[in-house]
Amino acid sequence: MDILSSHSGYIHLKEKRYFSYDFVNGELIIHVHSAIPEIEGNNMIYVQRYDNKCCLLYSQVPVKIADCAIYPQNYKHKIDWVIENFEIGSKFHRAIFSFDELQYFCPSSQVVKNTVNEVTFIMDPKELHSFDFYVDEKKCHAAFVVRSKGTYGLANSHMNAISEIIIDFEEMGDGLFLEKIYHVVDSAFAFICNRKNTTCISMRLNGKYPSKGIKNGKITDCIRDCNSNMIFYDRYREAPENEKVISKTFYAAYMLKHMQNLFQMIADDISLDGEEAANISISSIHPSLSRRRLIDLQQSLHITGAFEFYVRRYLPNMVCEKAYHTVIKMLLHEFAEKNTGKAKKLALSLENNVVREPALEEKVKKAYLGYDEWKPLKQCIDSSWFCEDEIVELAKEANAWRNELAHEKRSYEPNMKTIRAIRLIEHLNYAIVLRKLGYTDSEIHDFLENILTR
Repeated sequence: MDILSSHSGYIHLKEKRYFSYDFVNGELIIHVHSAIPEIEGNNMIYVQRYDNKCCLLYSQVPVKIADCAIYPQNYKHKIDWVIENFEIGSKFHRAIFSFDELQYFCPSSQVVKNTVNEVTFIMDPKELHSFDFYVDEKKCHAAFVVRSKGTYGLANSHMNAISEIIIDFEEMGDGLFLEKIYHVVDSAFAFICNRKNTTCISMRLNGKYPSKGIKNGKITDCIRDCNSNMIFYDRYREAPENEKVISKTFYAAYMLKHMQNLFQMIADDISLDGEEAANISISSIHPSLSRRRLIDLQQSLHITGAFEFYVRRYLPNMVCEKAYHTVIKMLLHEFAEKNTGKAKKLALSLENNVVREPALEEKVKKAYLGYDEWKPLKQCIDSSWFCEDEIVELAKEANAWRNELAHEKRSYEPNMKTIRAIRLIEHLNYAIVLRKLGYTDSEIHDFLENILTR
């Protein structure tokens, strides 16, 4: 895991104006001695550290020093991400991810040969899987790679096996596009791990920038390579799990089989707006392992809300209009045409609500037991976790608890059955998405067995 950096330096403006700053744990502190109109209202700030390295800082909230124009002062501003070792005019074409959880999905042991007498590290990178996906309609090529890296010395030599995700894209200098690349990977592994606090908090960037060089004794323009590090600061993200927890992450190399679909679904959510972009409810994923073990009020609403969303998005229509529905709608429509005012308004409202969506408990039963063209999910869920005989009871329990949370009737007290009901819906959520991604029911069963809490 990369360590979040802290550093100090200065902001160099025109006419040799300098403002010193400190950057600590995602917070920028500018030591202001006069107005700084050059950065006022900006989202990005270019700074130079005292070690002569430059950084680009970005915040969703623009700088507003003028709101408290009293000098001198220490102006504090939260930063969302930083590109370290950044040069003006830089354009990047590759993002490289290497974080702890990746080791257990792409085992780096695949670059190690172990014999009776020796252990050999293979130096050449080994590509385990690759695919294309699109962010903002721009093609990105992702490769899951394992390789080894060593240091050699007279006293000590070390070799390390490394797992990486390498994403190549067309050369560009758009920091917000790079941020979207990061969120695709971060969200994908949050979904796989069923927790948001993975150690995916940074990525390395490869690119080029315009510079000056000396050729034949003259200063000329040239293009130089740059290797930068982009670090993300999420103030609402819980601290990462310890190594012991991460080392118990289940072996999921088979998840690579349809990883392209997962990346693309998340990329569509990030790139597009509106209904067309709705694919995966990342908000329903647990913040951490400890929060995963205990279902609280917020998670109950998120999980049940995600289920309602998946039913609308991926399951066949559960609303069935019968003959008597049609007759009643016709009578209400005729009544509305013969009347005016509140009577007409009420009749039209009743007409629109004659055929209503089934309740949450009915949706749970249909998703689990199947209906029409929907194949039952009960094959994906082991009977030792949730048996078919208790599905009706748990579905009713989930419906009552969701209504209590949504309408705050204060008439329902949760119990252990409530927890089991929410766990069941969480299993259904994952099963629906994994089936949409292309996994078989037996693969989904193994996935649920290893990653979800019961």
